[in-house]
Amino acid sequence: MQPKLIKTELAEYAPAQYNGENKSGIRPIGEKVLVLTDQALSMTKGGISIPHEVQERQALAAETGIIIALGDDAFAWNDDKTRPWSGYKPKPGDAVFMPRYSGTVFTGDDGQRYRLVGYECIGAVREFPVGSMTIPEGMLK
Repeated sequence: MQPKLIKTELAEYAPAQYNGENKSGIRPIGEKVLVLTDQALSMTKGGISIPHEVQERQALAAETGIIIALGDDAFAWNDDKTRPWSGYKPKPGDAVFMPRYSGTVFTGDDGQRYRLVGYECIGAVREFPVGSMTIPEGMLK
């Protein structure tokens, strides 16, 4: 079965796949979270091929991905560090939403593109199956 696409106003993305292992060679520390971003697809618009540079920008703008690993202090405290984290604590394998261009992008040992973000950049966890969905303009800016 073909994976469903995630559509934003910028591009269509193929959902990242998580097999339960961190093969990136990157281990987040402290409050950092390692996210495997969804991959921008090669596209054409109206029969015009999108240049590689534009596709690269779209890939860097990914707002969705899969948590691969968490630092020991991620989601340990609320944002102002005055009380322990309460509520759902995201875990590896969760599909998440984050702000466009957040964090630092690295290429892992496995050749995949990862984003290292602070836990406060994780805005939401996707609770519905990955499907053909549209993220509203400005949802996570």
